[in-house]
Amino acid sequence: MFFSKPAIAATALLGVASAQNPSKNNISPAFNFGRMETDFRNNMHPTQSTRDYWGDGWIPEGCRNIANWKGLNPNDFIVFNVHYNDCSEPWSFCRHKNAGASEIDMIDMFGRLPVRMRSYIRHFMATPGLNDGAAAFIYQSGDVVFEDRPNLGTFVHEVSHSMDWHALRQYGSPFSSTKIWQDNFWADKASVSDYSKTNWVEHFAEVGIIGVYDKLVPGGIGTIQPNWRDIFHQYATYQGYLGDNILPGGTCRNRFANSAPVTKSGRKMIRAEAAALGDMPVVEFKEGSNITIIEVDPSMEGKIIDTVSNNDILA
Repeated sequence: MFFSKPAIAATALLGVASAQNPSKNNISPAFNFGRMETDFRNNMHPTQSTRDYWGDGWIPEGCRNIANWKGLNPNDFIVFNVHYNDCSEPWSFCRHKNAGASEIDMIDMFGRLPVRMRSYIRHFMATPGLNDGAAAFIYQSGDVVFEDRPNLGTFVHEVSHSMDWHALRQYGSPFSSTKIWQDNFWADKASVSDYSKTNWVEHFAEVGIIGVYDKLVPGGIGTIQPNWRDIFHQYATYQGYLGDNILPGGTCRNRFANSAPVTKSGRKMIRAEAAALGDMPVVEFKEGSNITIIEVDPSMEGKIIDTVSNNDILA
């Protein structure tokens, strides 16, 4: 397990946030992640979609950068657009030929997330195992990478990181650094998991799994956790501030701008060479799409905000 994160902002509204990590005794009994994953899959349903493929020589710049940073050949990626019927604009996915996740895995699992959660992802990449101890990681730009077949609990965890940084900026970014968030942790008796004690951003993402489960699985968290009151302020704050971002239905309203299409080779080409690659993909959102662009601090491009193994989540 390793971490590579940007410095976390210490400022918060309504007072000074705590420098202390969010550590209390774990809730008992511990959450059964396997049971939660089954319940997620039974209640978070796929979204109808179609897909089309990019010309073989083109790739989103965000995907090419990550491939290069991780020692992978951009030419080994297949790039395709997924058009879900609840958003006017597609997402561009990048799949390595040896990835643990198939194209169907990627389309299915991403489409099970509520559309307004999906909106906090720019590109979805699937890679083979990178021998880094990770199952998945996410960048400030909203690019999420899975090194194996995705599961919904991990996906909710990763998207929660992006929402922590980008969905609640009016209160402070990341929201987990604010006194609002941290005071609600201290109001409870227990931590949700060992991993949630790592730092405040991991705490937010772990609580996110509980908050989404409580909203989307009939009967809520009380059906699997008799002592839910010991963590109530944490998941209720996640739910209350994110509102309908974590609920099914509706359509996309905020999105990261797509990264530019670039050649997989990374070299400049004369017109005749570029023509052999096929038409350059159009990635700009259509006029009239009514989508608000989520702005990313350019200095944070390429910064990992979470690296997680499947053994870490709700462990």
